[in-house]
Amino acid sequence: MYVAARDAFHTYLRETGRATFPERSDPRTVGMSLFPDVDPGFSFCPGSRVFTIGSCFVRNIEEHLHGYEVPTLRFSAPKEEWPYRPNGLLNEFNPGTIAQRIQRAFLGEPAPEETIVPGTEGGFVDLLLPGTEPVSYERAFERRREVDAIYADLPDADVVIVTLGLIEAWIDNRSGTYLNRMPPTRMFAEHPDRYSLHIMDVSDAYPLLESAFRLLADSGKKVVMTVSPVPLSATFSGKDAVVANTFTKSVLRVCADRLSSYPGIDYFPSYEIVTSGGLANFFDDNRHVSDRTVGEIVTYMLSRYEAESEAPALAGQA
Repeated sequence: MYVAARDAFHTYLRETGRATFPERSDPRTVGMSLFPDVDPGFSFCPGSRVFTIGSCFVRNIEEHLHGYEVPTLRFSAPKEEWPYRPNGLLNEFNPGTIAQRIQRAFLGEPAPEETIVPGTEGGFVDLLLPGTEPVSYERAFERRREVDAIYADLPDADVVIVTLGLIEAWIDNRSGTYLNRMPPTRMFAEHPDRYSLHIMDVSDAYPLLESAFRLLADSGKKVVMTVSPVPLSATFSGKDAVVANTFTKSVLRVCADRLSSYPGIDYFPSYEIVTSGGLANFFDDNRHVSDRTVGEIVTYMLSRYEAESEAPALAGQA
């Protein structure tokens, strides 16, 4: 059934052309969302080692990768340090931190020690992790080693899935490091010139990503790249968050398109699928994508990329 549906779908595209934006009767319309056609540049087999990097949307994706080895699912932070998804501390939100993680994993370079700083209310926080509760100095470095141990598996991965999330980033000017969270307020008071906010444009974000993705491509990795459909929770830009979010995703989408010109790097349109369905694809907070939608996206992705896949060509299509 899958083969027949796939062949019919591609026959339709040859006859009508996918240059036409799909109407409701178009096979690319599934429910109230649009599933653009995808031409994979490679395939992979069930059981492959899939390493996931990026914003929180990649955490959603990895939970649906049944039958694959996913190293990031091994990581779990104690509830008192991170009360949300157990491996959410692995989230990397902006192009700078994503690039740094990839480069350090391949080059074996440690993160600057000075990016672990005193918290406002005591204890210490790691500025390379999302906002966490302060911990002891010793625990901060122990946890950093635990995260590094997970990323040590990246060079041996068969497939890498990356979701690009944000363009607003704080920078530690002392070490030249992109941060994954805003520094504690006491650090601004004690070191007023140490940190700065950088809202990236394509000319800023693309060179950071290009250098890191080149490492992935040159090492023979099969890279599936997406732009996260999860919007900004807040913005430092001074604009309405809805407007700032559109600019954010536009910058990242341009970067993704340019990166996909490299052999072994594909762009997968999860952003387009989710946003085409509007708020119906989100939970009531209008930010987090529903489990149903994520499941449909991963099913569709695997139907295109899995070697000898028996999955349906389009989510929800018989």
